[in-house]
Amino acid sequence: MNKLPAALVIEGELLHDVVVTAEQMARMNEDRATFNELRSILLAHVVPQLDGGWNNPLATEIESRLESITFATRNFFWKGRHAGAAHDAVHVRSCQ
Repeated sequence: MNKLPAALVIEGELLHDVVVTAEQMARMNEDRATFNELRSILLAHVVPQLDGGWNNPLATEIESRLESITFATRNFFWKGRHAGAAHDAVHVRSCQ
């Protein structure tokens, strides 16, 4: 007797095929890591030191620019970020 459920629901995100070289992925991983470091410095150290902290208009502008870099420009191959996170390429040889 079949004891499987009548309907199986699979949740998740459908990813598009990604084709990049190991060097490209390494560069994007390095860039993403550097951007995340800069973001942490700005949000944890610079913004709190502004006059008014998070209420300062410059804080809003910094946050907006960071979001723009991440999403609007699709920088660091953002659409393929899941593939990048799964790839451990972090060291890049200079191009010959």
